[in-house]
Amino acid sequence: MNQSKNIRLSIEEFLHLSKEYPVFDVRTPSEFTHAHIPGARNLPIFSDEERAEIGTLYKQVSREQAIEKGFTFFGPKLNEYLQTVQSQGIPQGSTVLIHCWRGGMRSEAMAWLFNFYGFEAFTLEGGYKAYRNHVLHLLKQSLPAWVIGGFTGSGKTEILHCLQAMKEPILDLEDIAHHRGSSFGSIGCPEQTSQESFENRLAMSYPDPSIPYLWIEDESRKIGRNILPLALYETIRNRPVIFVDIPRISRLTWLVEQYKNQDMNLIAEAVQRIAKRLGGLESKKALAALEQGNLEECFEIALRYYDDTYLYGVSQRKPEQVHRIALPTVDHETNAQRIKEFVLTINNNGMHG
Repeated sequence: MNQSKNIRLSIEEFLHLSKEYPVFDVRTPSEFTHAHIPGARNLPIFSDEERAEIGTLYKQVSREQAIEKGFTFFGPKLNEYLQTVQSQGIPQGSTVLIHCWRGGMRSEAMAWLFNFYGFEAFTLEGGYKAYRNHVLHLLKQSLPAWVIGGFTGSGKTEILHCLQAMKEPILDLEDIAHHRGSSFGSIGCPEQTSQESFENRLAMSYPDPSIPYLWIEDESRKIGRNILPLALYETIRNRPVIFVDIPRISRLTWLVEQYKNQDMNLIAEAVQRIAKRLGGLESKKALAALEQGNLEECFEIALRYYDDTYLYGVSQRKPEQVHRIALPTVDHETNAQRIKEFVLTINNNGMHG
């Protein structure tokens, strides 16, 4: 039913409906690019330059003059907004969700246009600012997690995906961050986004709070340039860890297979980023091996450093929270099943902490 008056939705109602209906963010392109609700589409009422001009008028002249200028920008583009939405396969009469920064005039104006034209448009009470408050509230929660730990090259992320295929709830932080965590972690991944965008995607990936547990990978506070919220990092540090212990040779073989077709210049840059921690001699050996096409020797040097670093991190945890499981090789599906069975044994023995 088309409304003559715009109906505003709470953030909970808005996000619930967003699973079914398209969301249009009418903020400027730069506001949208910096961060937005995952899955939203940008339908800017004003360009960045237009909004800056309106803001200047508001501050230096009057609210009325700013509104008047806004209408001079908005009016000529009415048909363009409608054509943009319909070109995306959203026919007249559809339900659409609209928001701006604070749920003010921009979203109200766009909702008026779409309702007038025959769509069913709803706006978000409080706008994107309300959404960010919702995100920050979610990210303060502690999660009932089992943490999958282990040396670099153990296939921890792939184990997570296998657990997900077994209908187990997971939180894949490296996928959300577009980074695998190490100095080599950006290779082959999409470019990382702003911290705010990372937090938005992270919050929208949080599971239903009623679940008894989920699986998550052991991570540092920083994944690339994105930083984990404190509550999530404390969850990782304080929850039980399943330490996947796979022989180095198996991990090395798997890593070489994963990276052999990547740009060797990017791998060299990654080695150079950890050169001080490897030590001058070892970093030179690693780079020389890489230049000769010997990726295995290069990675073997890097693995010694990463193994020592991980062992130190594990030593900082409470010993009773670390459950070590020896696995012979990097076989993600088999290892995921072994971990599930291992945790079941821990639970049955009352050792989960």
